[in-house]
Amino acid sequence: MKNIEPKLENMEDYNAKGSTEKRLTVWIVILSGLLIGAIYGIVAATNSTVSDALETNEKIGIFK
Repeated sequence: MKNIEPKLENMEDYNAKGSTEKRLTVWIVILSGLLIGAIYGIVAATNSTVSDALETNEKIGIFK
């Protein structure tokens, strides 16, 4: 019976031997995810409205 399991030394990414194209693809995926997250955060923050009005039913006691 032959031992045909792959060895770490034979893999392309072992000891940072990956191709430049693969590294570039990983960086593009990471940066695009960060960009999409930032855009989503900005859009979510600009579309939310918060009312600063304080509504009370108490009489303040200031008379004219």
